[in-house]
Amino acid sequence: MSKQMLNVKQAVILLLFIFCVIAVNAQLKYPVARTEPFDTVIYGKKISDPYFWMSRKANEKEMLDFSKAQANLTLSILDSIPGTEILMNEWEQAYASMQDELWSLKAVGKSVYYNRDLGSEGTWLCKRTSPDAPEEKIMNRKIIINGQKYAVHKRVFAHRKPLLALMLTQSGEANPHIRIFDMDKKEFLPDSIGRVMFNDSRGVSMAWMPDDNGLLYTQAPPTDISSEIYYNGKIKLHITGTDPQKDEAIFGTNIIPSITFSEYETPYVYSFNNSPYIVARIRASEGDNYAFAVHYSKINGKQTPWKRLKNYINMGDGFDANDKFLYAGTKGKPRYQVVKINMETGESPEIFVPQQPDVIAVTDAEYSSGIIAGKNVLFVLLRRVGDMQVMQVDYKTKVMTLLPLTNKGSITEMSLLDDDDLVFASGSAVRSIQYLRYNHQNKKLAPLSFAEKVFDASDMYSTKVIQVPSRDRKLIPVSLVYKKGLNLQNKNAMLIDGYGNSGSSNDLICNPTLFSWLKRDGIYAYAHVRGGGELGEDWMKDGQFPNKMNSINDVVDVAAFFVKNKYTSSEKQLVMGGSAGSFLVGMSINQRPDLFAGGLFLSGLPDIVTYRDGAFARESKTTGPIGTKEGFFASYNISSYYQIPENKKLPAMLISHGATDYILGLHPAARYTAKLQQMQKGNRPILFLVNWEAGHQGSEEEMLYMYKFALWQTGHPDFQLK
Repeated sequence: MSKQMLNVKQAVILLLFIFCVIAVNAQLKYPVARTEPFDTVIYGKKISDPYFWMSRKANEKEMLDFSKAQANLTLSILDSIPGTEILMNEWEQAYASMQDELWSLKAVGKSVYYNRDLGSEGTWLCKRTSPDAPEEKIMNRKIIINGQKYAVHKRVFAHRKPLLALMLTQSGEANPHIRIFDMDKKEFLPDSIGRVMFNDSRGVSMAWMPDDNGLLYTQAPPTDISSEIYYNGKIKLHITGTDPQKDEAIFGTNIIPSITFSEYETPYVYSFNNSPYIVARIRASEGDNYAFAVHYSKINGKQTPWKRLKNYINMGDGFDANDKFLYAGTKGKPRYQVVKINMETGESPEIFVPQQPDVIAVTDAEYSSGIIAGKNVLFVLLRRVGDMQVMQVDYKTKVMTLLPLTNKGSITEMSLLDDDDLVFASGSAVRSIQYLRYNHQNKKLAPLSFAEKVFDASDMYSTKVIQVPSRDRKLIPVSLVYKKGLNLQNKNAMLIDGYGNSGSSNDLICNPTLFSWLKRDGIYAYAHVRGGGELGEDWMKDGQFPNKMNSINDVVDVAAFFVKNKYTSSEKQLVMGGSAGSFLVGMSINQRPDLFAGGLFLSGLPDIVTYRDGAFARESKTTGPIGTKEGFFASYNISSYYQIPENKKLPAMLISHGATDYILGLHPAARYTAKLQQMQKGNRPILFLVNWEAGHQGSEEEMLYMYKFALWQTGHPDFQLK
């Protein structure tokens, strides 16, 4: 076929697709949301919102009825798009090839625990008492207690006893509570602790006492006010086998007279394999995060003598302890540094690992610390986009040595095996994770003997990192994943993803569901925009208040680069983001609706100005404290709800939300849906997908609908409404 004929064919397909979209939208009759006048003036700015009534508790039933009607319409449309069985079959085949692989591996002492899919038996938590020992089945992940089904939201292993603390939830994130499983007897203890608190989207902060005789956890206040159950939690001590109702609070608001907290500050608790100390870190709503410590033998209810760690700025979960010393990643240099803190005295920290050529991973690495403290050496994760490293540091000599890694990619799930061996997962966007063991004595790195199988799709798919110039001449790293041999500059379908918030970093790992997008000549692009931690402290600061708009501008500039350089076209480009990443979706579309075919707004927050539930205070440092004029206008300017352009043909939007989301309420998403539908002057759909049994993390069903929506809106012929 000649190039001219091919271009004609492509034009015909595009016209048919546009006609199809117009026809669909001509028939769409959205459920109507009533309007009610609401006007307020903040710092001289008048805000009018006819849908604000949905956020009032008195109107909750009406808001839910509207959401149900919207969700039913969305399901009827998305279910009418062909391709469900095709996608599901492709995913099943991909996961079948990974069936013998394992995930969520954690070394505890000399033992190794992990999840494995055992086919018809389901998914099991398994154990090996040594890497060469036989596998033992511990617990089926399908948990039923007294006829009730539960999902595991978080787990914490005891240091030496065969006990496992599990945060269980129902229907997404409802009924969060803790149960304790005896891994020798393979049964739950009668202890049931609730209601516990979601410190963040990962669940409750909890830690075993160093002697394993009790569990420390954060309990939510006894209230149903959503903004209060997320904050003002108390750290309590539960002695195994006792009545949880009698658990004593040892830390938190109004517990210890000499320790006071600001509004919306959130406590977390930690213990360590090689230390008798307990750490309580405070996630501050304003100012820097900070921490306290105490020897576990001195815990004594309200008389517990917590000692504040002086001049230590906590950066998240990036720390570990050996004896009385805490080794923690912290600020002070653009690429961070590791400090050593005497928890007995609490005196100011000393620099233990100075700034390195690569960024020190001070925040968590896929739910594990980027710093692991052995008996004789410290392991520190180093971050480079697409090529992470691990450094070993000797406590006595401070000699630093890089581990002999051979594969480029991401490193996650670091844990300590025995005294000084490191176990971790290594993988990439096109290669599933493989668990490796670094033997400290012989300095050898090798796969765990029972985890040698790896799903490797590098013969079919490629990945690389490109640098995209922003409007202010910063270079934005963008990780691309695409089909091998694909002509990248051929106006392909493009899915841009991003987060860029609170210094969080995203390191790509293998996601087999993405292959369905890639095999159809789609490109996946993760934009490591400012506000994330991939390039260090300056990169993070340049994307949070008062510079949060840079994160959004970066996404727009990446999207414009792709269109200008013919990676894609505006008719085939979508932007996706979840949680705080939703700021990027709504606002990039508001800024340049002409660049996008659609957006995927997932578990998001469109209104930072009036929202007072779980996420609002923790984001104030990144978006702006609304208690100040500057902070209010910064928050207002990136609240996508208030910035929707007038009289514009807007891209399509799939707004997806879990009804039991503990962090973000449903009502802002419902308001956003109503307003977008009302302001849409174009023909693309605005759809609201509600998963009534899901929370903040979404579900597999949501993922299926996301891909169908994306393929539909980018014009793939096999995913068009009949």
